[in-house]
Amino acid sequence: MTAPRPHVVHVIDELPPDGAERLLADVLRHRSEDYRFSVVCLIRGGELEQEIRDMGVGVVVLGRSGKYSLGLLWRLARWLRRERADIVHTHLFTADAYGRVAARLAGARGVYSTVHSTNVWKGALHRWVDWFLAWISTRVIAVSEVVAQVLRGRDHIPARRIVVVENGIDLFRFADASGAGVRAEFAIADAAPLLGLVGRLHPAKGHADLLGALAHLVAEGIEMRCLLVGSGELRDEIAADVERRDLRDRVILTGQRSDIPRILAALDVLVMPSRWEGLPMTLLEAMAMGKPIVATAVGGIPDVIADGQEGLLVPAGDQKALTSALRRMVTDAALRVRCGARARETLLARYDARRTAGAYEALYAQRLGLPPGGYRVVEGVAK
Repeated sequence: MTAPRPHVVHVIDELPPDGAERLLADVLRHRSEDYRFSVVCLIRGGELEQEIRDMGVGVVVLGRSGKYSLGLLWRLARWLRRERADIVHTHLFTADAYGRVAARLAGARGVYSTVHSTNVWKGALHRWVDWFLAWISTRVIAVSEVVAQVLRGRDHIPARRIVVVENGIDLFRFADASGAGVRAEFAIADAAPLLGLVGRLHPAKGHADLLGALAHLVAEGIEMRCLLVGSGELRDEIAADVERRDLRDRVILTGQRSDIPRILAALDVLVMPSRWEGLPMTLLEAMAMGKPIVATAVGGIPDVIADGQEGLLVPAGDQKALTSALRRMVTDAALRVRCGARARETLLARYDARRTAGAYEALYAQRLGLPPGGYRVVEGVAK
């Protein structure tokens, strides 16, 4: 009789089309047949739920009620035990907290947590929780070396428990992407360079810094348009800032979009003025489309973008430097072409979701005593 495949369960808060959730979907698309996979959402499903189901991966939504819930912890632990979860892999703080404890209660053989950002918002209590949970984790996975440095230094997590697995994207999603019709949809002239910031409307993403820089460019008479793509808690505040700066004819809030490859294909420049990051999925997606980048040098971004090569880097929160970089990129078409071509070359060489999926599975195999496939773990890096 053939032994059953090990069961890997990813635990996450919900499934909107944001960075960590998009990474999970892309990795699952490139999973091997050596394991059986499931996804458990603690709060709700989301736009990516059906996409994951269509891959043949089961999705269970437990539905948390209230901020803290011992009942949810016990329900998750019972489900993991009943479904015989061999590996539990968690993403984002809430799922990290509930998922790792529940995994140990359920007797899972391996417990992994991916840290997707440097998470500068975390206070002392959050950091203590992360430190404690690291001791019951098989490995804590950092999406970049910068994130790993933060885990070792600020969060005091032992280096032996940390492994770096860089994010990757599903290149097939971008193979035939076209930006046709995007400019017409938003009444943007073909001659106007089109910038875009794609991400949650959240303090981490630096929307206010971008709007300040755009106001300076408009005052200089520089022609351009900018799409702010996404939804989130700062929607009303950002809309008011657009009005206050008299940018209503230059900046468009598109809301949440399900056609991100199409939006990215239409852009001339991706702007990422983030205050903190891990290794942003949108950055990698834009690079796959051959788009030049203007970004802040935070988190894992400098590991991917060399200033003047794949794009231009500026310090976080420095509106003057951001204005200068945007001015240079918007007014120099040759620079945009050169940086965009280099960005795509770098992406294809290093950031394929197949590599990320293989590296994850090498960690699982190491824990379960199985052959690692084509990947291995060497000095804290899965590759």
